[in-house]
Amino acid sequence: MITHFKNFTESIMLVAIIVVTASVIYGCNKIIDVDLPDAEPMLVVEGTIKEGEKPMVLLSNSMGYFDQIPDFQEIFVSGASVFVTVDSVEYQLEETIPALLDPALLLKLSDQFKVDPFEMAFAPLPVYSIVGPTDLIGVSGKTYDLRIEHDSLIATASTTLFPTVPLDDSYFYITETSTTDSLGIINIVYTDPVELGNCYRIASRRTNQYPDWHELAGEVKDPYFVYPLGSAWDDMILNGATYDLAYIRYPSENDQLDSLEQGLWKLGDTVLVKLETIDYNAFESILSYETAASAQGNPFASPTNVISHIDNALGWWYAYGEHVDTVICTP
Repeated sequence: MITHFKNFTESIMLVAIIVVTASVIYGCNKIIDVDLPDAEPMLVVEGTIKEGEKPMVLLSNSMGYFDQIPDFQEIFVSGASVFVTVDSVEYQLEETIPALLDPALLLKLSDQFKVDPFEMAFAPLPVYSIVGPTDLIGVSGKTYDLRIEHDSLIATASTTLFPTVPLDDSYFYITETSTTDSLGIINIVYTDPVELGNCYRIASRRTNQYPDWHELAGEVKDPYFVYPLGSAWDDMILNGATYDLAYIRYPSENDQLDSLEQGLWKLGDTVLVKLETIDYNAFESILSYETAASAQGNPFASPTNVISHIDNALGWWYAYGEHVDTVICTP
């Protein structure tokens, strides 16, 4: 009798477990439809003016997260009127093509899109700049006001070109705790001006080629400058001080072939280290953009809005200077 009761009890418990498990599985698989509201497309601005160079502006329209990406030439905006004002003098930028840009601007565009300069020159991309001689070039201490007119929209922004802060030193070294005698990090040193509000952005590029035995033999390690996520910072904490920064290499698309070198520089590398000086508005926009980019695919990340200092549009307009050092990785 006791045995029958025990078997009956175990059967009841087994059925209960199956029912609960089935309920949980069914609950986890329940499809929830969310009706996402449509958002009106907004103008997106990517504009810069570098010390000693002409301005360059790209215009495009924002898209919904689940929208199908259109063809390349349909993404960017043509037919806008773009103006830059400095010292009360207004200049109208011309809509042109990459092939007619100054060589320095074409290289910057090539870096931005990670496309070979020759191919970039023939891309069907409307670019707003000035072709030929002009007085409109980036000058330290000047403020540049941007105005864009497109259809019934008027977008405006302003940026100031801060004095370029040079690198005091940059060098390669292998740490004492390193487990290899060929991989290390690069240290950079710079002195922040005493005025509060200087902001910075860093990038790097390995210009040497992969060795003969490598799968990518003969190819340049970094064809373009690499900006790490977290590339921008301000001088809120170390204003007016000398700053030592251990610069770890940001992963590139080829790192899956050299997994042991991720984050490190290698003996024999020739590295261009670029320190850009930007204003605070540019710092805020870039920082928020990189924060949002780093949160992609992370279900636990806090929602982040990209900060735009452009009225009636998204994106950025900023002036910058840059100092580039060459570091040869030797013991």
